[in-house]
Amino acid sequence: MTKLVMLLTVVLLLGGCFLGNLKEGPNISEEMISRIKPGETTKKEIIDWFGPPQNYISPGVFNQILRELDVTKEPPLYYSFANILSYQFTQGKVRGIFLLVFNYAEADLRTDHLVVFIDDNDRVEYYGFKKGTAELR
Repeated sequence: MTKLVMLLTVVLLLGGCFLGNLKEGPNISEEMISRIKPGETTKKEIIDWFGPPQNYISPGVFNQILRELDVTKEPPLYYSFANILSYQFTQGKVRGIFLLVFNYAEADLRTDHLVVFIDDNDRVEYYGFKKGTAELR
């Protein structure tokens, strides 16, 4: 009987659970988005307001070339192909339980996306914004 109690105690001590919150990327301010005016707002203003753009799609050929040539230190304002600026902010909750025989984990992640298209005159041509974090429970 003592061995069974010790075994159950060990099994209970090996198990555990976790809870966590996740925030990744710069917070995209809706106040700043309301200041974007197509045809008027410049690329420099967008970069000043939101910081360097991010990719929310897998890195492409240009990103690989930039990493290999180590030219990413230059501000993105000067890249001739940087006519699409994308930003994302991800927020979520993570929880799980780990037992000796059974494991379970769950994540509820939501993302805000801002994509800004720049014309040949370095002005905003149009933009799109989706607020996904408002749906977070």
